[in-house]
Amino acid sequence: MKLIKLAVVASVVVLTGCASSGNSSKNYSSSSVGPQKDVWERIRKGFTMPNLQDDRVEYWTNYYAARPASVQIMAQRSSKYIHYITQELERRNMPTELALLPFVESAYNAKAVSSAKAAGLWQFIPSTGTHYNLTQDWWKDQRRDPVQSTHAALNYLSYLHGFQDNDWHLALASYNWGEGSVKRARDRNANSGLGTDYLSLRMPKETRDYVPKLQAIENIIRNPDRYGIKLPHVPDQPYFEKINNTRDIDIDIAARLAEISVEEFRELNPSFQRSVLLGEHSPQILLPKHKVTAYKRNLKSHKGALSAWEGYTPAPGESLAGIADKYGISLAKLKSLNGYGAKQSVALSSRTLMVPRNSGAPAGITPDDIMAPAINTASPAMLASNANVIRASAMSPTVPAQVTAPAPSPAANSRPAMASASAVTVDPLADIIYSSGNNPALTAGVRAVPVAASSAAIPSAVSRPAVYKRPAVAVVAKTTGKPAVRTASLNKPAPKVAKKKVSVHKVVKGDTLYSLAKRYNTSVQDLKALNNMGSAALKPGASLRIPGAGSRG
Repeated sequence: MKLIKLAVVASVVVLTGCASSGNSSKNYSSSSVGPQKDVWERIRKGFTMPNLQDDRVEYWTNYYAARPASVQIMAQRSSKYIHYITQELERRNMPTELALLPFVESAYNAKAVSSAKAAGLWQFIPSTGTHYNLTQDWWKDQRRDPVQSTHAALNYLSYLHGFQDNDWHLALASYNWGEGSVKRARDRNANSGLGTDYLSLRMPKETRDYVPKLQAIENIIRNPDRYGIKLPHVPDQPYFEKINNTRDIDIDIAARLAEISVEEFRELNPSFQRSVLLGEHSPQILLPKHKVTAYKRNLKSHKGALSAWEGYTPAPGESLAGIADKYGISLAKLKSLNGYGAKQSVALSSRTLMVPRNSGAPAGITPDDIMAPAINTASPAMLASNANVIRASAMSPTVPAQVTAPAPSPAANSRPAMASASAVTVDPLADIIYSSGNNPALTAGVRAVPVAASSAAIPSAVSRPAVYKRPAVAVVAKTTGKPAVRTASLNKPAPKVAKKKVSVHKVVKGDTLYSLAKRYNTSVQDLKALNNMGSAALKPGASLRIPGAGSRG
């Protein structure tokens, strides 16, 4: 009898889990999911989000399926990070679909930078990165750190999930558009007696496409054979290991000790903005797990200096000329190595300077030699927002916009509008893959596929029960404006427009050095030093140079 009771209880538990609503998710921990044949199978076992079935999902599924080489390259890029991200999701009992979000955000490029200055796998803008404790300074930008940015992104997504009544689709829309914007859109609909789910809201087209893109990637990962895509083999095991570093060491030497290329070292450690790691910063470096033993062995047996550089923290008010003289380096060289302008004469006490370990800079050294490619690339992988995004006032709450590109296919009315007419013959996904500087052997198979024809030879999206479904109704929507959407998309960046430098502040009535120091996350002393100020009061209309670029608020 006891066995029967236990069986009944177990059955109720199982059925309760199966009957959970679309706003809930099953719990998967790293202990409950054993080793799988590869990481893709592990991810599939954690798919718990409600499926979204919509004409945009079909379009984006066909779009990615028509570009197998690009999908394969993104999947290959992910191989260094995706197991770690999946384990973190399991540890937090979050759906593993979120491990695919960097496909949409950054094409799984940890060094990606958007036109809105969003950076890294998860495309954090500076202010959100600061809010989630991601350090952004002269030496490092943790928005590019695969570990730290993943923790921040999952914290943010978890918060958004709760904020939007445990609805993952709305949480993802909030990640793209902002939780306040989504909340206001829901309130508007509720006050009008309309639905408040993802498909019922009026949103910018980029946000409207955001979840369908993720669903499309999920469709392909769930059943790659259906779409003729062969995913690279990614073992279901950690790729990297975290190592604490307490000594000054040049990145090229660290890579050599680990017996890997400098390129691979930077792929695992893209947050470092200089080519020397200072022991005083106690940086945590990531190394391929199978290379950690060699690194420790080679580090122990290494003879000689590990770095040609060392850090120097200036005293308040200390002159750059005095520091240059102390280290036997020209003032111009010291300034160029540390990002100071020609007119700056006083060092910032808040920023550690990089100075030569021995007297004089290494022969032939230039600023390029000490700057990481992540911030010194002439053409970084720009993942700009859509150029044509519908204003909220012009958007339909229930229907997609009509494609306005020339010679549309018969199904054009059900497809998202491209950024320009040229998108009909240019593949923006291929452009992103090419622009990120991959090994030519990887990008050799990438070909541009005309957008208008991309679904012609591709089978329809996988037909599965959906939580949300609505009929496709074609309308023409105006594209007269562009709301501020922060994340990356698959369209080419718009032509660059000169922007006001954030490092200069125009003084207004009521400003004080203290209030400005607090606003820009710096000190009164550094403001004075950077602007060669004495005790004179601020004058409205004057321009102040601001150390760094991060502001609070």
